[in-house]
Amino acid sequence: MRLIRVLLGAVVVVVVGLIALVVLLPGEKIAQLAADQVKAQTGRDLVFEGDVGISWYPVFGVSTGPVSLSNADWSEAGPMFEAESAAIGVDVMAAITGDIRITKIEAVAPVVLLEKAADGRVNWELFPAGGEAAPGASTATSQRQISLESLTVKRARLSYVDHGGDRFDLDNLDLALAWPGADAPAELSMTARPAGHDVDVTATVGQLSALMNGDVSTLVTKVTAIGGTVDFDGRVGIAPEMAGRLVADLSDATVFMGALGLGGGVPGPARFEGDVTLTRDLAVSLRKGVITGLGNAVQAEADVALGGVKPVVTANVVAGRLALGGAEGEADAPVSGAGGWSKAPIDASALALIDGQIEFGAEAIDLGDMVIGRTRATVKIDNARAVATLHELQAYDGVVTGSFVANNRSGLSVRGDLNVAQIALKGLLGASAGIDRFTGKADVVASFLSSGASQYDIMNALSGSGNVAVGRGTIEGIDLDKLFRGDTSGGTTVFDSMSASWSIKGGVLRNEDLLMELPRIVASGIGDIGLGQRVLDYTFTPKLRSEDGSGLAVPVRIDGSWDNPRIAPDLDALLKQNLDEERKALEEEAKKKLEEELGIVKEEGQSTEDAVKKKLEEEASKGLLKLLGNN
Repeated sequence: MRLIRVLLGAVVVVVVGLIALVVLLPGEKIAQLAADQVKAQTGRDLVFEGDVGISWYPVFGVSTGPVSLSNADWSEAGPMFEAESAAIGVDVMAAITGDIRITKIEAVAPVVLLEKAADGRVNWELFPAGGEAAPGASTATSQRQISLESLTVKRARLSYVDHGGDRFDLDNLDLALAWPGADAPAELSMTARPAGHDVDVTATVGQLSALMNGDVSTLVTKVTAIGGTVDFDGRVGIAPEMAGRLVADLSDATVFMGALGLGGGVPGPARFEGDVTLTRDLAVSLRKGVITGLGNAVQAEADVALGGVKPVVTANVVAGRLALGGAEGEADAPVSGAGGWSKAPIDASALALIDGQIEFGAEAIDLGDMVIGRTRATVKIDNARAVATLHELQAYDGVVTGSFVANNRSGLSVRGDLNVAQIALKGLLGASAGIDRFTGKADVVASFLSSGASQYDIMNALSGSGNVAVGRGTIEGIDLDKLFRGDTSGGTTVFDSMSASWSIKGGVLRNEDLLMELPRIVASGIGDIGLGQRVLDYTFTPKLRSEDGSGLAVPVRIDGSWDNPRIAPDLDALLKQNLDEERKALEEEAKKKLEEELGIVKEEGQSTEDAVKKKLEEEASKGLLKLLGNN
């Protein structure tokens, strides 16, 4: 019992002595103790200005006026941390044993500057990796442990400066950190207001001391803002590096991005989930990615290298059915007239944002006016030039292969080389040009080239060439058989085959060899199709078949706009053609009479003109001989 009383008495003496030490020790000495410990651990200068007050209940510590923490020795931007006032509480017993156990830090209106040097060094590496002492730290203190039980920050300003890249600032930031011990998880909560709305962040850091020493730690975090939430569960390091599952569940992606102070985002709900990895050399990978938005869902895997001048992307994107038609704002785009091409400037700046290669596949794509089927394509982007290679594009019962190039290196230009096999004309022409009078399956080979700042400019500067061959089909709105019987009331023409070639210059397609075969009729065509102005100026001439080729022909004129073309017999051409036929008939009759009167007998293959000429030469020779007296 006596031994116990002695021990209790010793404890009381120690406690009373410590209380007396706290009461009698000046505040400046406490501040200096804290500054010395920080210097020993980090090599940084912790500076207190103004009066330093001491508190001993309920927490031993100091309250200060302005306080600052020096920056990395390579920085010239001033302190890394400074605040109008601060309160710091420490565990005296832990300090006596050599560790730093901070029980409380409160900071009012602090300014935090995070910097990344052009060579990759960062100023927030306060504790050297691998247990080495910081510059200025003793080997005795470099092994001490640090913990922070409570950190409260109000009205903070955070600035991030990348001397080789971007800068951003966050104002009016509130933060609270609870870290009961070096081996215990740290709980973090933060509220930022980058665009006036609260953005709340909660996080659990599994090994904060390891994280601060340059190692990795488990991290579970959640970002909540108006419009949605983002969750991450994985491991992180301040290198930076991370690996884990990322899930973004957004009720309105545009609103959420706006709350973060960022533009973009798709309107309406969207969701992203996938396994994300970021390595120290700024290589990002996505695996098992699923992205939904605008009623669509795609699966994606990607690798992105961020260490260069621009991101280099290698990705594989697979979708089921995509609905991409009816984009918001299309109705307001200025156009050249009713049914004309849009004059709205085309923003092709996105071509310069990345380089790389993207593999794409979809079972169907609904573009609004046009629906295409199974699609397999590769897009390669290099210095604002994208080349899309179509391995397979099923559309309107046919298959399209080829390539398409969009080049925005010095103004936007486009080029295409396409091969189309057995595509249905009615669906294709109806969707692309508003022309629904033709049916049949077509094989097409086409190339085109153009440049311009809008759809209107591109279509009016178009050049190229191509040819088409069509099997059995129809032309609605005209019946050639009825036309030859004098009936111009319309109907449908059924043909056995059709072929044509064309050239394009200045947005005008020129065709001179259209040939259409029918059982009783053969038809030809010649004229222009204004791809830029969306007008037609074409003459289509059907002709009754006959053995001698003299069958009746009825030219048909097709002109006007694509939306409402005029189709009618060309009476002027028909009259001229009939007069020509009558003239030819009269000429033949006159030649026969002349031959009979002159007694001309034509040799095989000899024309009437040649026979008459020879007869006249013979008669002239006879007359000349008589004149010379030669019988």
